[in-house]
Amino acid sequence: MKKKGSARFVFRTSMPWEWASMIRIRPATPCDAPALPGIERSSGAIFRHWAGLEWIADDDVQSEEQHRALIADGVAFVAELAGHGPTAFLNGAVMPDALHIWQVAVHQDRQGRGLGRQLIDAAQRHAVDHGLPCLTLTTFRTVPWNEPYYQRLGFVTLDDRQLGPRLQAVLDAERRAGLPIAQRCAMRKTL
Repeated sequence: MKKKGSARFVFRTSMPWEWASMIRIRPATPCDAPALPGIERSSGAIFRHWAGLEWIADDDVQSEEQHRALIADGVAFVAELAGHGPTAFLNGAVMPDALHIWQVAVHQDRQGRGLGRQLIDAAQRHAVDHGLPCLTLTTFRTVPWNEPYYQRLGFVTLDDRQLGPRLQAVLDAERRAGLPIAQRCAMRKTL
């Protein structure tokens, strides 16, 4: 449990046994696209309780069309809960030097049960199978379910000298889009 201001965050470290057999991680299909913006919107609701980042809960999410494009030309996985359809997703892109994770989103009713970890494991297997040396992503510093979470999964926070042009361009685009760049970081997990 981590406390910040008046909000409390509790993260479960494992999935309840009754869920384990009900979850299936699989590549996303175009039929999944209509559900994914709602999952992302629900996932972001947790930011309502994080001082200074509350606006994220009401920010734009990826459109159905953007999801379809990532499903067609990128890397996209869903966590499907039997009888409920997709409940979480990961999307990214194969770059020359890495599999870059653009988004991991877990419906707020399913957070803290290991779905994000399973999706990242799927992305890691995909990267290894395609001869990519690492995973990369950008995220918020200090938010418990962002930088500290990814560090627990083996990602390392990069300093300015380690970014390279591609990750620097991603952070620059985030700054232009209005994200508070001082609170952002790029991370890498070597495979």
